[in-house]
This record gives sequence, C-alpha cells and structure tokens, in this order.
Amino acid sequence: MKNLKTCRINVMISNMDKAIEFYQGKLGLELLNRYGEHYAEIQAPDLLIGLHPMAEKVVQGNNLSIGFGVVEFDSTIEELTANGIEFKLEQDGWIRLAHFTDLDNNQMFLAERKD
Repeated sequence: MKNLKTCRINVMISNMDKAIEFYQGKLGLELLNRYGEHYAEIQAPDLLIGLHPMAEKVVQGNNLSIGFGVVEFDSTIEELTANGIEFKLEQDGWIRLAHFTDLDNNQMFLAERKD
C-alpha cells in the first residue's frame, strides 16, 4: 500500500476504565487520547493500541483488529478494490473507516482522520 501512514491494533474491551488502568497503570504505557467511553489510544513503542468497547459480551480470542492509517483514503480504496478486496465503509464523525477481512476472516480496516 503506497499510501500507508500508520498502523494500530484495536483491542475490544468490556470496561474502558479498567482497560486504561491495565494498559496505563499496570503496563506503564502512555494514554494518548480518550474519547469518553467510545475509544482510547494507548502508545507503546512503535505500536498504537486502540481500546474499543464491544456492544456485546467480549468473547475471548476474537477481540483484535488491525488498522492501517492512510492518506488519500479514496484512491487507496480504489487501488485495493481493484486487487479484489471488498470494503464496508463507515463515517464515524472525525474518522472515515473501511472495514475488510483477510482470507481467514481476521478483521482489518483502513482509517483516515478528518481534520
């Protein structure tokens, strides 16, 4: 992907306060941003960890997704669609998302922040 800018791992959680306490308080990682109960970003060396609450009960072993921050969102989607990747697009206020899966149904997404 020529427009790749950043990467992150999203961890699906059951409780935002307890998750932040674990990653920040116990692991000593830096809390970069918190958007209420909706999302938080934790910085680890060379890795951004997104904490995202599940709408349903968290199931062990199915709680991660890989995110690729891109520039030129639309042209990146066009490029990857031409390569046979199918997307589910989502506009979430300050961010545009394009969800997709790999061949084993692992969750991934492209993201572009709207500044």
